[in-house]
Amino acid sequence: MTSQTNHASSPRVSVLMTIYNAEPYLRAAIDSLIAQTFSDWELIAVENGSTDKSMLILKSYSDPRIRIFPFEANIGRTPALRFAFDQARGDYIAVLDADDVSSQNRLAQQAAFLDQHNDVALVGSWAQHIDKHGKVFDVFEPPTNQKELQNCLGWTNPIIHSSAMYRRQLAHEVGGYPENIVWAQDLGLILALAQRAKIAMIANYLCQVRVLSAGMTRSIKYRALVANEALLLFRQAADSLQLNAQARRLNRRAMAIAEIKLGIATLRSDSFWAGLKMVWHGFVTAPSAVWGNGPVRRFFGAKF
Repeated sequence: MTSQTNHASSPRVSVLMTIYNAEPYLRAAIDSLIAQTFSDWELIAVENGSTDKSMLILKSYSDPRIRIFPFEANIGRTPALRFAFDQARGDYIAVLDADDVSSQNRLAQQAAFLDQHNDVALVGSWAQHIDKHGKVFDVFEPPTNQKELQNCLGWTNPIIHSSAMYRRQLAHEVGGYPENIVWAQDLGLILALAQRAKIAMIANYLCQVRVLSAGMTRSIKYRALVANEALLLFRQAADSLQLNAQARRLNRRAMAIAEIKLGIATLRSDSFWAGLKMVWHGFVTAPSAVWGNGPVRRFFGAKF
């Protein structure tokens, strides 16, 4: 693997971007970085074995802040993120997926926020959901109250990855993205950071997240993986975070739902009886008082 590297002094912010067959949207993502009002950044662009024209798009930029790291074959999302993390030189790390877009003031607002709040490990923002044409069709507005935000970690991930900026040194101390997590590596890192310091939310739409229908089709094997990681991480949240009573009830609900989904995937693929046992256990252990979605609607609409 070769790289195109900027050898200038270390920037304030390193932006991680892993790229795989992102040709239709990659230019919009990179252009949104170049348009930032905050200029002291570097882009760690990991080209993860794309078979489309993503690499040609990357090479069309002459901005020395863009550092390109191409892989001949796809090494997986988590290894690519861990590699990108290891290349980062900034005090702060931001994330931008290759099909998402940052607002012009995103890096400026988040870097200023972390400068002013030494007790905060990671800050996210509200986000707009856009379709393949870039049209806004929904919004994502997690709570801005720090305690409410932490409580959310017991039952969902309130931080969109492309809205996150965090302290590199602290993330390094907790091990970065957990290498054993394939799907929810961002939540794994957020939970580790939340054990060490506060997480925060800026009530501005600082990113646009592209929702593509192709991402909705998942194999049974993938569904089992997602459910298993959700179960693992929600257990970790229950064990490591100080959640209030309502968040603990929602945590048990989230774990029950994950166990039911894992059970359904298991009985369809590996073992009918083992899967049936998981489904039954999920139903009997879920707190019936929280099967409704009142808190979910209040924080995130009806998406959970």
